Amino acid sequence: MGCPDSTVIKNGAGSGLIKEPDKAAELIAAAKTGGLPISVKTRLGFNKLDTFREWIPFLLRQDIQVLTIHLRTRKEMSKVPAHFELIDEILQMRDEIAPDTLIQINGDIKDRAQGLAIAKEHPGLDGIMIGRGIFESPFAFEDTATEHTLDDSLDLLRYQLDLHDEFEAEFGPTNFQKLKRFFKIYVRGFSYASDLRVALMETKTTDEVRNILDEFDQQWAAKQAELAEQHQND
Repeated sequence: MGCPDSTVIKNGAGSGLIKEPDKAAELIAAAKTGGLPISVKTRLGFNKLDTFREWIPFLLRQDIQVLTIHLRTRKEMSKVPAHFELIDEILQMRDEIAPDTLIQINGDIKDRAQGLAIAKEHPGLDGIMIGRGIFESPFAFEDTATEHTLDDSLDLLRYQLDLHDEFEAEFGPTNFQKLKRFFKIYVRGFSYASDLRVALMETKTTDEVRNILDEFDQQWAAKQAELAEQHQND
């Protein structure tokens, strides 16, 4: 119930359900018939921030196991800072209405270290969710934030390629195009990154990706050696 996409909302789903609480309750009730724990992810409201004081208690009364809250309204999208200042008020709502429901927060959490710091500042918070942060750093889940080299990033991409191949070996072919959306996570922030991304987007198999990465490694090493020699001569 948190997706802000306009097409999803027009179809009566995503954050559009914030405006249709009866329908939201029906969906939650239907999901419960499967006998599994139920979690709901939502935003604070649709247009107005203050509506969270009605919407969040409403969800807490639905007897759900986990409630994850993106700390912005749908209208705010990701254009304003997440409303961390509301965490304690939300936790108080939970304690009064549904003390057994776990509360997680989402929005503007860049990495594990930041998430743990937020949790420490707000006792009673049960979890954090990292969203866009993973697209800024593939190392977002590290215990301690660390500086990484280009080799680290490309080796991690190779590891994802290996996992992709292992998955296909066990479960069958997948859509290779979906793998390509991750390339930009690893290939950014260095000279010739855009050229390398263009080449990778033309690939059709994981082996083609590996070959291009190997060629790039050789070219990059040669370029660095050339620059080092020029620096020595200077």
